[in-house]
Amino acid sequence: MDMVTVATFNDFQPAEPLKRRLEEAGIKGDIHDERKLQKYWFMSETLAGIRLRVDKHEYERARGLLADWDRSDGVLRDAIHCPECGSSRVEYPQFTRKFVSPSVYALLCKLGFFEKKFYCEECHYTWAVRQKIQPATDLLGWPKK
Repeated sequence: MDMVTVATFNDFQPAEPLKRRLEEAGIKGDIHDERKLQKYWFMSETLAGIRLRVDKHEYERARGLLADWDRSDGVLRDAIHCPECGSSRVEYPQFTRKFVSPSVYALLCKLGFFEKKFYCEECHYTWAVRQKIQPATDLLGWPKK
């Protein structure tokens, strides 16, 4: 089976009930835990490491069911969503696990050469874990006092 992510979480607890609910609807689900791999390879906090996956052929149906359940019960409130398109197919950090040399990139991130960001697999949008607040400026771009 070719599995596709339908929802991404930071923790295991919200993913398990959704997996059971999908299976009750006739869709085989799988929970893939990448947190240990992230901790080793990326030397960072483990975010977006729990993936609820379904067979590629059932993806659209599962996505529709999850959207309906979220509207009625809020089942995706703990899922990580892209701020641009709302998808829950998110990776962290922004490079794929199939990257040629993730450990080199992770080391460069740790040294501050690159900033780790979330990455949306749907629209390819990236965003920072923490938003930087820009100081208020005047018309010329000078900081206000």
